[in-house]
Amino acid sequence: MTTAKEATTKPNPPIKLKHPYTTAAGAPINQVNVRGINVREMKQAQRRGGTDEAETETAMVAVSCDLVMEDLDDMHMIDYQAVRARFSSLNFGGTDGSMAESTGSAG
Repeated sequence: MTTAKEATTKPNPPIKLKHPYTTAAGAPINQVNVRGINVREMKQAQRRGGTDEAETETAMVAVSCDLVMEDLDDMHMIDYQAVRARFSSLNFGGTDGSMAESTGSAG
């Protein structure tokens, strides 16, 4: 079983994009680093996405990549799926978006 400390210290290599692109601001994107987000960042993304689940997801993924949502809009779908899978793994514990198993009760 992986401990919380081991999970946070495992190397998280960047995802090399199959279809590199340039953002509207002119920045080339060849690879993307994905990190876990905290609850504050999740709430901010939910406010930005409103009731639109796709917008909320995109906002959370953008935060985890240190990009703006508009930068993700031009990403090729095959690359977005790889980034999204890493995001899910880091933040929910599984590539299918399922929650990590609880190891006990809080408090």
